[in-house]
Amino acid sequence: MPVNLDALLRYHTINNCLQRRNRKWSWEELANACAEYADEVAHRDTRNIPSKRTIQNDIKVMRSGDLGYFAPIKTENGQYFYEDPDYSIKNATLNKNDFRAIGTAAKVLGQYRGFDFFNDLNPIYRKFESKLYIKLQEENQHAISFEKDEEARGIHYLQSLLNHIETKTVLHIGYKKFTDSALKHHIIHPYLLKEFDGRWYLLGWHDQGKYIITLALDRMEEVSEAVGYTYQEGNFNAEEYFGNTLGITYTGQPAQTVGIEVDADFAPFLLTKPLHKSQQLLCNDAHVYTFSFRLVINQELENWVLAHSNHLKVLEPIELKQSILEKIKKAYHNFS
Repeated sequence: MPVNLDALLRYHTINNCLQRRNRKWSWEELANACAEYADEVAHRDTRNIPSKRTIQNDIKVMRSGDLGYFAPIKTENGQYFYEDPDYSIKNATLNKNDFRAIGTAAKVLGQYRGFDFFNDLNPIYRKFESKLYIKLQEENQHAISFEKDEEARGIHYLQSLLNHIETKTVLHIGYKKFTDSALKHHIIHPYLLKEFDGRWYLLGWHDQGKYIITLALDRMEEVSEAVGYTYQEGNFNAEEYFGNTLGITYTGQPAQTVGIEVDADFAPFLLTKPLHKSQQLLCNDAHVYTFSFRLVINQELENWVLAHSNHLKVLEPIELKQSILEKIKKAYHNFS
Protein backbone atom coordinates (compact mmCIF):
# COMPACT_ATOMS: atom_id res chain seq x y z
CA MET A 1 0.00 0.00 0.00
CA PRO A 2 1.67 3.28 -1.10
CA VAL A 3 1.81 5.84 1.73
CA ASN A 4 2.89 9.46 1.46
CA LEU A 5 4.71 11.45 4.11
CA ASP A 6 1.65 13.47 5.19
CA ALA A 7 -0.33 10.29 5.84
CA LEU A 8 2.50 8.77 7.90
CA LEU A 9 2.75 11.95 9.95
CA ARG A 10 -0.98 11.77 10.69
CA TYR A 11 -0.79 8.09 11.71
CA HIS A 12 1.96 8.82 14.21
CA THR A 13 0.24 11.94 15.50
CA ILE A 14 -2.95 9.97 16.08
CA ASN A 15 -0.90 7.28 17.77
CA ASN A 16 0.73 9.83 20.09
CA CYS A 17 -2.68 11.21 21.01
CA LEU A 18 -4.27 7.83 21.69
CA GLN A 19 -1.34 6.81 23.89
CA ARG A 20 -2.43 9.44 26.39
CA ARG A 21 -4.51 7.12 28.55
CA ASN A 22 -6.19 9.81 30.63
CA ARG A 23 -8.56 10.93 27.88
CA LYS A 24 -10.43 10.08 24.68
CA TRP A 25 -10.32 12.00 21.42
CA SER A 26 -12.89 13.33 18.94
CA TRP A 27 -12.05 13.40 15.25
CA GLU A 28 -11.81 17.22 15.41
CA GLU A 29 -9.22 17.04 18.19
CA LEU A 30 -7.20 14.49 16.27
CA ALA A 31 -7.40 16.62 13.12
CA ASN A 32 -6.14 19.73 14.94
CA ALA A 33 -3.32 17.72 16.53
CA CYS A 34 -2.29 16.49 13.07
CA ALA A 35 -2.25 20.04 11.71
CA GLU A 36 -0.12 21.28 14.64
CA TYR A 37 2.38 18.45 14.26
CA ALA A 38 2.65 19.03 10.48
CA ASP A 39 3.52 22.68 11.21
CA GLU A 40 6.14 21.58 13.73
CA VAL A 41 7.85 19.25 11.25
CA ALA A 42 7.75 21.67 8.31
CA HIS A 43 6.34 25.19 8.46
CA ARG A 44 3.64 25.84 5.87
CA ASP A 45 2.07 29.10 4.74
CA THR A 46 -1.45 27.91 5.62
CA ARG A 47 -2.58 25.34 8.15
CA ASN A 48 -4.18 22.33 6.47
CA ILE A 49 -6.57 20.68 8.94
CA PRO A 50 -7.54 17.16 7.84
CA SER A 51 -11.23 16.52 7.18
CA LYS A 52 -13.44 14.13 9.13
CA ARG A 53 -13.29 11.67 6.25
CA THR A 54 -9.48 11.81 6.20
CA ILE A 55 -9.23 11.08 9.93
CA GLN A 56 -11.75 8.26 9.64
CA ASN A 57 -9.79 6.74 6.74
CA ASP A 58 -6.58 7.07 8.78
CA ILE A 59 -8.23 5.21 11.68
CA LYS A 60 -9.36 2.52 9.23
CA VAL A 61 -5.82 2.07 7.87
CA MET A 62 -4.35 1.95 11.37
CA ARG A 63 -6.86 -0.70 12.44
CA SER A 64 -6.06 -2.83 9.39
CA GLY A 65 -2.97 -4.83 8.58
CA ASP A 66 -2.13 -2.80 5.45
CA LEU A 67 0.87 -1.27 7.22
CA GLY A 68 1.23 -3.98 9.85
CA TYR A 69 -0.32 -1.83 12.63
CA PHE A 70 -3.51 -3.72 13.59
CA ALA A 71 -4.15 -0.86 16.02
CA PRO A 72 -6.80 -1.70 18.69
CA ILE A 73 -8.68 1.58 18.25
CA LYS A 74 -12.13 1.68 19.86
CA THR A 75 -14.88 4.29 19.61
CA GLU A 76 -17.34 5.40 22.29
CA ASN A 77 -19.77 8.28 21.73
CA GLY A 78 -17.74 9.47 18.75
CA GLN A 79 -14.46 9.50 20.67
CA TYR A 80 -11.41 7.33 19.98
CA PHE A 81 -9.02 5.51 22.34
CA TYR A 82 -6.70 2.48 22.47
CA GLU A 83 -8.28 -0.62 23.95
CA ASP A 84 -4.81 -1.93 24.82
CA PRO A 85 -3.10 0.67 27.06
CA ASP A 86 0.38 -0.58 26.08
CA TYR A 87 -0.14 -0.45 22.31
CA SER A 88 1.84 1.84 20.00
CA ILE A 89 2.31 1.69 16.24
CA LYS A 90 5.98 2.41 16.96
CA ASN A 91 6.17 -1.21 18.06
CA ALA A 92 5.12 -2.36 14.60
CA THR A 93 8.02 -3.99 12.73
CA LEU A 94 9.08 -3.00 9.24
CA ASN A 95 9.37 -5.99 6.96
CA LYS A 96 11.95 -6.63 4.26
CA ASN A 97 9.88 -4.93 1.55
CA ASP A 98 9.49 -1.84 3.74
CA PHE A 99 13.24 -1.57 4.21
CA ARG A 100 13.85 -2.09 0.51
CA ALA A 101 11.38 0.68 -0.37
CA ILE A 102 12.94 3.09 2.13
CA GLY A 103 16.44 2.31 0.89
CA THR A 104 15.43 2.86 -2.73
CA ALA A 105 13.74 6.16 -1.89
CA ALA A 106 16.80 7.33 0.04
CA LYS A 107 19.09 6.48 -2.86
CA VAL A 108 16.85 8.32 -5.34
CA LEU A 109 16.68 11.41 -3.12
CA GLY A 110 20.44 11.29 -2.57
CA GLN A 111 21.03 11.86 -6.28
CA TYR A 112 19.42 15.28 -5.98
CA ARG A 113 21.82 16.75 -3.42
CA GLY A 114 22.74 20.21 -4.58
CA PHE A 115 19.25 21.23 -5.63
CA ASP A 116 17.36 23.66 -3.38
CA PHE A 117 14.39 21.35 -2.94
CA PHE A 118 16.64 18.68 -1.40
CA ASN A 119 17.71 21.19 1.25
CA ASP A 120 14.01 21.76 1.99
CA LEU A 121 13.33 18.02 2.25
CA ASN A 122 16.37 17.09 4.32
CA PRO A 123 15.23 18.57 7.68
CA ILE A 124 11.77 17.07 7.21
CA TYR A 125 13.20 13.58 6.79
CA ARG A 126 15.60 14.03 9.71
CA LYS A 127 12.78 15.08 12.02
CA PHE A 128 10.60 12.35 10.59
CA GLU A 129 13.26 9.73 11.26
CA SER A 130 13.97 10.85 14.82
CA LYS A 131 10.33 11.20 15.84
CA LEU A 132 9.29 7.84 14.38
CA TYR A 133 12.38 5.98 15.66
CA ILE A 134 13.31 4.68 12.24
CA LYS A 135 17.04 4.07 12.56
CA LEU A 136 17.88 2.05 9.50
CA GLN A 137 21.62 2.40 9.53
CA GLU A 138 21.98 2.10 13.31
CA GLU A 139 19.59 -0.71 14.15
CA ASN A 140 19.70 -2.83 11.00
CA GLN A 141 23.32 -2.91 9.92
CA HIS A 142 23.29 -6.67 10.37
CA ALA A 143 20.64 -6.98 7.63
CA ILE A 144 20.99 -3.96 5.35
CA SER A 145 24.05 -2.20 3.98
CA PHE A 146 23.84 1.16 2.22
CA GLU A 147 26.44 2.48 -0.18
CA LYS A 148 28.38 5.32 1.41
CA ASP A 149 27.06 8.57 0.04
CA GLU A 150 30.01 10.80 -0.70
CA GLU A 151 29.20 14.30 -1.91
CA ALA A 152 30.62 14.61 -5.41
CA ARG A 153 32.84 17.55 -6.28
CA GLY A 154 31.01 20.22 -8.29
CA ILE A 155 27.58 19.29 -6.99
CA HIS A 156 27.18 22.80 -5.56
CA TYR A 157 26.78 24.05 -9.14
CA LEU A 158 23.61 22.02 -9.72
CA GLN A 159 20.99 24.51 -8.60
CA SER A 160 22.59 27.53 -10.29
CA LEU A 161 23.02 25.60 -13.54
CA LEU A 162 19.40 24.50 -13.42
CA ASN A 163 18.37 28.12 -12.93
CA HIS A 164 20.52 29.19 -15.89
CA ILE A 165 18.95 26.53 -18.11
CA GLU A 166 15.46 27.68 -17.14
CA THR A 167 16.29 31.36 -17.67
CA LYS A 168 18.23 30.62 -20.88
CA THR A 169 21.38 32.32 -19.69
CA VAL A 170 24.63 32.01 -21.64
CA LEU A 171 27.49 30.93 -19.37
CA HIS A 172 31.22 31.38 -19.10
CA ILE A 173 32.71 28.16 -17.68
CA GLY A 174 36.30 27.71 -16.58
CA TYR A 175 37.03 24.02 -17.11
CA LYS A 176 39.99 21.79 -16.45
CA LYS A 177 40.13 18.19 -17.65
CA PHE A 178 42.02 15.65 -15.59
CA THR A 179 44.65 15.55 -18.33
CA ASP A 180 44.97 19.33 -18.73
CA SER A 181 47.58 21.44 -16.97
CA ALA A 182 45.79 24.75 -17.55
CA LEU A 183 42.24 26.03 -17.21
CA LYS A 184 40.26 26.38 -20.45
CA HIS A 185 37.43 28.86 -20.93
CA HIS A 186 34.17 27.99 -22.69
CA ILE A 187 31.07 29.98 -23.65
CA ILE A 188 28.15 27.60 -23.22
CA HIS A 189 24.43 27.83 -23.99
CA PRO A 190 23.19 25.31 -21.37
CA TYR A 191 20.54 22.75 -22.33
CA LEU A 192 20.53 19.80 -19.96
CA LEU A 193 21.81 18.39 -16.67
CA LYS A 194 22.40 14.64 -16.80
CA GLU A 195 23.53 12.18 -14.13
CA PHE A 196 25.52 9.07 -15.00
CA ASP A 197 27.45 6.67 -12.78
CA GLY A 198 27.44 8.98 -9.77
CA ARG A 199 28.59 12.09 -11.67
CA TRP A 200 26.65 15.07 -13.01
CA TYR A 201 27.18 16.57 -16.46
CA LEU A 202 26.06 19.70 -18.28
CA LEU A 203 25.21 19.56 -21.97
CA GLY A 204 25.03 22.72 -24.04
CA TRP A 205 25.90 24.51 -27.25
CA HIS A 206 29.59 25.41 -27.42
CA ASP A 207 29.66 28.97 -28.77
CA GLN A 208 33.25 28.87 -30.04
CA GLY A 209 33.16 25.40 -31.57
CA LYS A 210 29.53 25.43 -32.79
CA TYR A 211 28.70 21.97 -31.45
CA ILE A 212 27.01 20.39 -28.44
CA ILE A 213 29.51 19.70 -25.66
CA THR A 214 29.35 17.65 -22.46
CA LEU A 215 31.09 19.07 -19.39
CA ALA A 216 31.47 17.27 -16.06
CA LEU A 217 30.53 19.39 -13.04
CA ASP A 218 33.45 18.04 -11.01
CA ARG A 219 35.89 19.59 -13.49
CA MET A 220 34.33 23.05 -13.45
CA GLU A 221 36.42 25.71 -11.71
CA GLU A 222 34.40 28.81 -12.62
CA VAL A 223 30.77 29.38 -13.62
CA SER A 224 29.43 32.87 -14.39
CA GLU A 225 27.08 34.66 -16.73
CA ALA A 226 28.60 35.47 -20.13
CA VAL A 227 27.82 39.07 -21.02
CA GLY A 228 27.03 40.12 -24.58
CA TYR A 229 25.82 36.78 -25.93
CA THR A 230 22.37 35.84 -27.26
CA TYR A 231 21.12 32.44 -26.10
CA GLN A 232 20.93 29.85 -28.88
CA GLU A 233 18.06 27.47 -28.24
CA GLY A 234 18.64 25.09 -31.12
CA ASN A 235 16.54 21.94 -31.47
CA PHE A 236 18.14 19.88 -28.72
CA ASN A 237 16.14 16.79 -27.77
CA ALA A 238 17.68 14.70 -24.99
CA GLU A 239 15.81 11.50 -25.85
CA GLU A 240 16.90 11.62 -29.48
CA TYR A 241 20.42 12.73 -28.59
CA PHE A 242 21.00 9.80 -26.22
CA GLY A 243 18.61 7.37 -27.93
CA ASN A 244 21.35 5.08 -29.25
CA THR A 245 24.03 5.99 -26.73
CA LEU A 246 25.18 4.04 -23.71
CA GLY A 247 26.25 6.42 -20.96
CA ILE A 248 27.17 10.07 -21.43
CA THR A 249 29.66 10.20 -24.33
CA TYR A 250 28.07 11.31 -27.61
CA THR A 251 30.39 10.92 -30.58
CA GLY A 252 28.12 12.24 -33.33
CA GLN A 253 28.54 8.97 -35.24
CA PRO A 254 25.53 6.92 -36.41
CA ALA A 255 24.39 3.88 -34.49
CA GLN A 256 25.69 0.49 -35.62
CA THR A 257 24.59 -3.08 -35.12
CA VAL A 258 26.59 -4.47 -32.22
CA GLY A 259 26.62 -8.24 -31.91
CA ILE A 260 27.92 -10.07 -28.86
CA GLU A 261 28.04 -13.67 -27.76
CA VAL A 262 27.84 -14.39 -24.03
CA ASP A 263 28.15 -17.53 -21.95
CA ALA A 264 25.34 -19.12 -19.98
CA ASP A 265 26.61 -17.71 -16.68
CA PHE A 266 26.33 -14.08 -17.83
CA ALA A 267 23.24 -14.34 -20.04
CA PRO A 268 20.71 -14.09 -17.14
CA PHE A 269 22.09 -10.66 -16.22
CA LEU A 270 21.27 -9.34 -19.71
CA LEU A 271 17.95 -11.13 -19.86
CA THR A 272 16.76 -9.68 -16.56
CA LYS A 273 18.31 -6.22 -17.02
CA PRO A 274 18.80 -5.32 -20.71
CA LEU A 275 21.84 -3.24 -21.53
CA HIS A 276 19.82 -1.02 -23.90
CA LYS A 277 16.28 -0.70 -25.21
CA SER A 278 17.43 -2.02 -28.62
CA GLN A 279 18.64 -5.32 -27.13
CA GLN A 280 17.49 -8.45 -28.97
CA LEU A 281 18.18 -12.10 -28.22
CA LEU A 282 18.99 -13.67 -31.57
CA CYS A 283 19.61 -17.24 -30.50
CA ASN A 284 20.68 -19.37 -27.59
CA ASP A 285 21.56 -22.89 -26.69
CA ALA A 286 22.69 -24.49 -23.45
CA HIS A 287 26.06 -22.73 -23.50
CA VAL A 288 25.97 -19.61 -25.70
CA TYR A 289 23.56 -16.68 -26.10
CA THR A 290 23.79 -14.20 -28.99
CA PHE A 291 22.49 -10.63 -28.59
CA SER A 292 22.33 -7.65 -30.92
CA PHE A 293 22.01 -3.92 -30.19
CA ARG A 294 21.78 -0.66 -32.14
CA LEU A 295 24.38 1.54 -30.46
CA VAL A 296 26.90 4.28 -31.07
CA ILE A 297 30.41 3.02 -30.39
CA ASN A 298 31.69 5.08 -27.47
CA GLN A 299 33.89 4.81 -24.38
CA GLU A 300 31.11 3.62 -22.08
CA LEU A 301 30.25 0.74 -24.42
CA GLU A 302 33.89 -0.30 -24.63
CA ASN A 303 34.21 -0.09 -20.84
CA TRP A 304 31.17 -2.34 -20.42
CA VAL A 305 32.57 -4.93 -22.85
CA LEU A 306 35.96 -4.87 -21.13
CA ALA A 307 34.37 -5.24 -17.70
CA HIS A 308 32.67 -8.47 -18.80
CA SER A 309 35.18 -9.69 -21.35
CA ASN A 310 35.72 -12.98 -19.54
CA HIS A 311 32.06 -13.83 -20.28
CA LEU A 312 31.60 -12.54 -23.83
CA LYS A 313 33.09 -11.85 -27.22
CA VAL A 314 32.29 -9.18 -29.81
CA LEU A 315 30.98 -10.46 -33.14
CA GLU A 316 30.52 -7.08 -34.84
CA PRO A 317 31.43 -4.39 -35.77
CA ILE A 318 35.05 -5.15 -36.52
CA GLU A 319 36.33 -1.77 -35.28
CA LEU A 320 34.84 -2.38 -31.82
CA LYS A 321 36.35 -5.86 -31.74
CA GLN A 322 39.78 -4.50 -32.72
CA SER A 323 39.64 -1.67 -30.17
CA ILE A 324 38.77 -4.12 -27.39
CA LEU A 325 41.54 -6.46 -28.49
CA GLU A 326 44.12 -3.65 -28.31
CA LYS A 327 43.03 -2.74 -24.80
CA ILE A 328 43.15 -6.38 -23.68
CA LYS A 329 46.66 -6.69 -25.10
CA LYS A 330 47.74 -3.63 -23.16
CA ALA A 331 46.13 -4.99 -20.00
CA TYR A 332 47.90 -8.32 -20.51
CA HIS A 333 51.21 -6.47 -20.89
CA ASN A 334 50.53 -4.51 -17.67
CA PHE A 335 49.85 -7.67 -15.70
CA SER A 336 52.39 -10.01 -17.27
